[in-house]
Order: sequence, then structure tokens, then C-alpha cells
Amino acid sequence: MEYKDYYKILGVDKTATGEVIKKAYRKLARKYHPDVNPNDKTAESKFKEVQEAYDVLKDEKKRKEYDELGTNYFNYKNGGAGAGTSNGQYYYDYSGSGNSGFGYNYGNAGGGGNFNFEDIFSDLFNRSGKKHGPLKGNDLNASLEISVVESVKGTERIINLNGEKIKIKIPAGISNGGKIKLSGKGSAGLNGAPNGDLYIAISVLNDNIYERKENDIYINKKIKLTEAVLGAKVEIVSIDGKFMLTIPAGTQNGTKFRIPKKGAKDISGKKIGDLIVTVTIDIPAGISDKIKKTFMELSKEGI
Repeated sequence: MEYKDYYKILGVDKTATGEVIKKAYRKLARKYHPDVNPNDKTAESKFKEVQEAYDVLKDEKKRKEYDELGTNYFNYKNGGAGAGTSNGQYYYDYSGSGNSGFGYNYGNAGGGGNFNFEDIFSDLFNRSGKKHGPLKGNDLNASLEISVVESVKGTERIINLNGEKIKIKIPAGISNGGKIKLSGKGSAGLNGAPNGDLYIAISVLNDNIYERKENDIYINKKIKLTEAVLGAKVEIVSIDGKFMLTIPAGTQNGTKFRIPKKGAKDISGKKIGDLIVTVTIDIPAGISDKIKKTFMELSKEGI
């Protein structure tokens, strides 16, 4: 994620006190508030950016992590303080007190945190002289990593959102970049308006066995030199189970075999990818004198 200079956004020095930061925030928040700038998307974006900066810098723990991590803050934290990794468990912690791999970021939401809008914006009125009406809470964005097998078969995760444990069902077939929406789990609405939503972006992580590209699944298979030369049937372990693959005589190292409809189904279950098996020939490290002699004879034949 792109680095954001929160001090620059609020127009304060890095050594600024909490009171100075609060004063700068109030000034900018009044300047860019939606009621002051109706239908102004630029001002709305600035307002959310200012909120985001203040949410971090007003909190001593978040501010310390932000200062210490520098440009790595957003990559490591995914935009939220207190998010690390803990034995594959995923949490959504926007109080900054958790220690899990399920971090949060503001993305296009720019909101979150515990703002007292009535206190900060009590002096803002619309043209009719009445206080501003209900304002829906900001949407929040988060990210979650799953394996290739989990993306194909589907899985479930338990997250902790503000002390509330929530079970998330990740549907079979979801691909890298797919999103899951949790309605009403974003920032709180203003003056009785509904909460925003939480959008979870899924990242599918390839491993040393399976690689996924769209709906195609890629695996590598080592075969013996004799199997490559003479041909053979070898066992392939796919996500859906085992099957035998015929290796023709004279197969070259790096040859790819495409097995139709053995890949991943898309999230609708209608489109199915292929399984691509890449063959690598396993050359033995130690060979006997007898085998060496055989190869020497073959080399004389130009083989």
C-alpha cells in the first residue's frame, strides 16, 4: 500500500503534541466537512484522509508504530495498527489491541476510529440553520490470505471484530482479488444512519505444490530419466485426488501436459479451468560404473 504522510496531511511537525494535532485536525475537519462542501467529492476525499490521519496520530500506540515502521507501516499493518500474524488465525482489530494477520485499512473508506462528531462538529449547521442530518458510516477494506487449496474448496475463518467473533464463509472457487462483503461491519453511522460495510479482499497464495492462475492450476512432477526416455504412467496428486498420467517415450524436460477440467471452478461453479503438469526429469546424483559405461556407449551413438 502507498505510504501516507499523516503529519503532512494534518500540517503538523512530527514532534507535535497531542493537543496541537487535535487542533489541526479540528480546523481541517471543519474546512472539508461534507456539510460545508455539499456534493464536493474532492473535499469529501480530503475529509476522509484527515480523519484517517487523526485516527492514527491521536492514539499513542498507533502513532508509535507508525513512526517506527515508516514506509513499512502500510505493508505490514495493511493500514491498521495492532495487526500481525498469529498461527494462521485472522482478526480484524480496529482498536489496535490485537495481534493477528487480519489487518485493516481504510482504502477508499478513509473512516473508522472513535470520533465524537457531536463534540467536534457541533458548530456546523446547514443553510437552513439546522444541524446536519444522518450520514452513513464509511466502508472499510481489509485483506485476507488463503491457500490455493482453500480457494478451490472453500473454507471458513473466525475473525474478531471489536470483541465480536464472526465466522466468515469463503466460497469455493473464489479467485485472487475476489471480495467478500460484511454488511454493517464498517464505521458507525452518524445521527442514526446505518453503519458502513466491511469489504474483505482475498489474496490466494501459491505454495511449493500448487499455483493458481485464474482458474488453471499448475503443478510440477518429477519423473525418472528412464520414464522420460521409455515412456511410463506416473501418479499425479491433484487437489481433487490422484490419477495416472501417461508420459510418452522421448518426453523432454519441461514438457507441459494440460488436463482439461481438472483445475478450479469459478465462484459460480460454471467455468472450470485446466490442470497443467510440468515435467522435470530427475537426474540421479550418483550412478554406477556400469550405468556410466552404458551412457558412454550411447554417447558414441549420438544420443
